[in-house]
Amino acid sequence: MPDLEPVFVELRRRLSLHEDVFRRSVNLTDANGPGARKANEPEPETSYLLLGAAHEKYPDGLMFAAVKIGKRYVSYHLMCVYVQPDLLKAMSPQLRKRMQGKSCFNFTKIDEALFDELSGITVKGREMYAARGWLATSPTGQIRKSETSHGSAPGG
Repeated sequence: MPDLEPVFVELRRRLSLHEDVFRRSVNLTDANGPGARKANEPEPETSYLLLGAAHEKYPDGLMFAAVKIGKRYVSYHLMCVYVQPDLLKAMSPQLRKRMQGKSCFNFTKIDEALFDELSGITVKGREMYAARGWLATSPTGQIRKSETSHGSAPGG
């Protein structure tokens, strides 16, 4: 079984560069849909996520990105691709092989080239959130459904 801790630490470090405009959490249930069973205790240091502005559907904030260590790999979730899928158009075949679903990338070891590519996509996602006023540091810190494309939030 691979040692996943260094992979988690590196992906968390890279994602933490965006903490200045997002709200940090370790509880992945924070960002789940309405009526989600929120954990009373935060998860141990096996998850890290950044939340944007609050939304009617997601009062804790729109999830921007998350890193979670699992049993067999570390997952990097990038929610902005639900709203702007063309962020992935220029993705390399090597990074595409790491995809599971539409917004999840799985890793078992550190790969600087792929992590750099993923960091670049993350920066573009941050810019998209900023342009839409979805940062946690946005003036109102609130988003109405009418302000999101098609009336729904990322993943919604």
